[in-house]
Amino acid sequence: MLYRQIAGRYLSNLVRPTIADKMCLDVLTDYKVAVDKLNSLQSNAHYIEQYGKKTKDNQHKFNSVTQTEIFLQKSGVSLEDLDKLSIIHVAGTKGKGTTCALSESILRHHGYKTGFFSSPHLLEVRERIRINGYPIEKKDFVNYFWKIYNALDANKSHEYDMPLYFGFMTLMAFHVFLDKKVDVAIVEVGIGGEYDCTNILRKKDVTAITSLGIDHTIILGDTIESIAQNKAGIMRKGTRTFTVPQSDDAMKVLSEESDKRQSELIVVNSQPDTIGNDVFPQYIFNLNAGLAQAVSEYWMQKRSNGKIFSKELTKIAMENCKWPGRFEIRSRNNICYFLDGAHTIDSINVCNKWFEEKTKSSPKKKVLMFNLTGDRDSGKILSKLHAQKFDLVAFVPNQSKNDSKSDNISILHTTDKQLIKCKEFMTQWLELNEEESNTEETKVFPSVYDAIEYLENQDGEFNMLVTGSLHLIGAVFGILDPNLKGTLV
Repeated sequence: MLYRQIAGRYLSNLVRPTIADKMCLDVLTDYKVAVDKLNSLQSNAHYIEQYGKKTKDNQHKFNSVTQTEIFLQKSGVSLEDLDKLSIIHVAGTKGKGTTCALSESILRHHGYKTGFFSSPHLLEVRERIRINGYPIEKKDFVNYFWKIYNALDANKSHEYDMPLYFGFMTLMAFHVFLDKKVDVAIVEVGIGGEYDCTNILRKKDVTAITSLGIDHTIILGDTIESIAQNKAGIMRKGTRTFTVPQSDDAMKVLSEESDKRQSELIVVNSQPDTIGNDVFPQYIFNLNAGLAQAVSEYWMQKRSNGKIFSKELTKIAMENCKWPGRFEIRSRNNICYFLDGAHTIDSINVCNKWFEEKTKSSPKKKVLMFNLTGDRDSGKILSKLHAQKFDLVAFVPNQSKNDSKSDNISILHTTDKQLIKCKEFMTQWLELNEEESNTEETKVFPSVYDAIEYLENQDGEFNMLVTGSLHLIGAVFGILDPNLKGTLV
């Protein structure tokens, strides 16, 4: 976008670009080249497929930790170097990103320099690595990318001896946190825990496990017990682990694992209603906020050097915490957008409740924009959403326009492949309609832009629920707010 603005100014005025313009164009070009090269490391779908085959065949599980250790050494950082970081490590099925964001905000408001590694990103990959709440700058991203990539490339033992996309970003986060000398690094697990490449960390100040549910079943198994066991893999001997109330089966496994791994397990109750946030539903916020406060307070007890945990600063931090794409409401023209990246049965139930509460007294027509990725059960998820009785249902690839930026291009999940999936989702939806005699309008659109343009050209006003994938949420933000309220400048 900025590239086009500068180029347009140059062409329209027929003047030579300024030095500042040239520098900006150079950074944008270098950033795109780096992201394109990063995208060449995408093979998560193939990895998951192969991992699943090995698991089902009872073969030795693919261990991302072992590989990441090798790549870490090749990149110029040792495990001893990582031991110097002060780490908060968070796993879970639901709410782990929110818990991390709240913890980061609390500690930053207490005056600590924070690092925060999360996934996925919404608009730009550099969102995944934050210092003091802000994504690293593009020039820093470029410098760190090539420093690490060139080191790994020079030490390859064969052509494919490179980390996967997520593994590479994990390495970059650790390089950044060490160089920036953060006081604390909040690290969100990618998938699972035991075998996730973030679990290369040997020393942690505190670990946390958010609400557990069924997700990523090819890798983690299809029972709550197997999922809980994998998540518990982030525990460390002598390190306290905090969690929220879980199902009996999940809690039994977590308790057993905490005993085996010699990590004290503390169950945290919900935060009282005295602290709120104008974005999250109170009942969801209370659960994650209680966990974040317990984690942050315990970290300060270990690392504060005399600083006192302030409930007032914590209240301010929680009230002002922004975590885009989760229970977010935006408006433009004749559409009110309800954005939530729910993608499991449990999270869709919560999303449904939130949307229903927010729109129950509204006369506007209801619209669903949906997509889903991975091995998730689309039939069950769509049946939950079907109860809302939408007036229009739009199935859309995770793409803003036909020329989406490099940050959000999936080499494996091309637009054509996504469109095939969208048509399958529409078929499932129409089958649900036949069962209940529903007759709402149902369409597949080639991009988010096309779906929005279609609605904006219709008469009347709409409440549109966008859900099923954080990647889809990011594609919508690509149209509504390309700079995420100024955080991507």
